[in-house]
Amino acid sequence: MDCVITAGGVPGPDDPLYSYTQGRPKALIDMEGRTMLERVVDALQTAHGVDRIVIVGLEGDMGMQFQRPIDQFLPDHGSLVGNAAAGFHWLRETNPKIETVLFCSSDVPAITGAIVDDFLERCQPFDKLVYYIFVTKQAMEERFPTSNRTYVKLKGAEIAGGDLAIGRAEMIDANEELFTALTDARKHAWKLARHVGLWTLFKFLTRQMGIGEAQTTAGRAVNGEVEVVVDPPAELAMDVDKPAQVELLRADLRRREAQGGS
Repeated sequence: MDCVITAGGVPGPDDPLYSYTQGRPKALIDMEGRTMLERVVDALQTAHGVDRIVIVGLEGDMGMQFQRPIDQFLPDHGSLVGNAAAGFHWLRETNPKIETVLFCSSDVPAITGAIVDDFLERCQPFDKLVYYIFVTKQAMEERFPTSNRTYVKLKGAEIAGGDLAIGRAEMIDANEELFTALTDARKHAWKLARHVGLWTLFKFLTRQMGIGEAQTTAGRAVNGEVEVVVDPPAELAMDVDKPAQVELLRADLRRREAQGGS
């Protein structure tokens, strides 16, 4: 499966990560001698289920080294959705028969090829429109006790969204405007209500919506089946938004490499 890595974003002086980036892209934060992006690409290029890789958000390799050449670099398109769509469109231009695409963020440096392959195996036979990840608070804190993640509260569970997803080509074509609107509205309840419905939003805000209903609601929004993979390896949702998370993942990588990469 071809993969789009979204690597846009340059933290500004008021961002907590600025001391690590100093005006450079977030994807270039050092993780024990390699950038976050290099770590992510290492995992994807090691995975048996990943073929071509497109990185969106950087003009080129910026001095990074990868196991194999990257198939394409594309510039930042201004948003997560814009970058994901740009990568997909490039892949389809070079292969009009493409059916499914793997999407990955550039800030999950703890993933491995085996973890990526495990996720792809869980999603077989790729007959749903979208596959997404929820990692529960319990599973995250068992693996990363000091992760300080932000969780969404659903009925019976607190969850963190993952950083890998699979989308079918027809889903991206039909819902690009919807995803852009939802991304723009995510911090404004009244805007979200316009897209998901007032009753759905009320149930979500009052924690009356469980994981199954969230999955069904998402399916209605995109006019197709959505499958949520619950509690795959927590590394798939351990992304970097805060300085403490940088240090946590650096320490975890040191431990893992001291143990021979296990």
